[in-house]
Amino acid sequence: MPINSDSKKDIAIKILSERLNITPAELIRFTTGYAHSVYHVKTEYGEYVLRITSKQNKSLYFGSIKWLNKLAHLDIPIPKVLEHGQYEDKYYVLMTFIRGRDLGEVYHTLSDSQKREIAKSLCEIQRKIATLPSSGLYGYDSYPTATWSEEIAHFINRSRKRIMTNKVFDAKVCDDVAVIMSNLSDYFSSVQPIAFLDDTTTKNVLIHDGALSGIVDIDWICYGGPLQTIGLTNMSLLAMGADTKYIDYWLDEMSADSTQHTVVTFYTLLFCIDFMGEQGMRFDNDNIVEINQEKVELLSLIYDNLISKLR
Repeated sequence: MPINSDSKKDIAIKILSERLNITPAELIRFTTGYAHSVYHVKTEYGEYVLRITSKQNKSLYFGSIKWLNKLAHLDIPIPKVLEHGQYEDKYYVLMTFIRGRDLGEVYHTLSDSQKREIAKSLCEIQRKIATLPSSGLYGYDSYPTATWSEEIAHFINRSRKRIMTNKVFDAKVCDDVAVIMSNLSDYFSSVQPIAFLDDTTTKNVLIHDGALSGIVDIDWICYGGPLQTIGLTNMSLLAMGADTKYIDYWLDEMSADSTQHTVVTFYTLLFCIDFMGEQGMRFDNDNIVEINQEKVELLSLIYDNLISKLR
């Protein structure tokens, strides 16, 4: 059986055999993601996904169970929870397997028409998510805020703390973003607490045969401005050195006006400082983002270009 003997895989095998009565023919660990250990489980009878979460991230485990079950009626391509539970100090979820690779992995292989159709499919999924009822609060269940502006300010402060801790960039970049945010205060005050998937970017959006096949890693739902997700995706594409036609198609599908285009540029800047804050950061599951000088220089260039568009 082609399974390595590393400790994390050993735990996965024990969970499969002792709790789920599954003997895998093959067990492959996905390399993306920082908060979980995720495995593609191949058996004689079918394929599954096993996700293992540490005790420190148990809120993500409970959030995933909650939202995957809650969204099951919306007719969107998400995994189905088959089994879940606790094994020693770990939490596990066994889910159905959706064939596909992250958008970012295959983006360079896609035609313009395929990018447009993927954007159209994702817009339709987000429209269905927007039908979920709202409590009137913004952000996330774990730490809701009274206004969308408060949520953005929290995000800027998080980036500031990370940048100051990792000492790769100057935290002044966060002060500049805060000033631009204040210039857009009228817009942010008008944002309603609409439900949306905030992490459907170049990851978590699965592509198979050039089309959207599924959405994965749903640990939470955000309430507020859905344009934020477009900004994060735009930033991810820029960091990859890829074209941003997908963003153009996404905005076209939404019939975005000039103000919304400006706001997407701001959100892109907001996530630029987030990416800056991740350089050199250690995550809870012992993953470390290595400091890459080429990436540092690219992020600085992206930041300068975005700032010049917004000033």
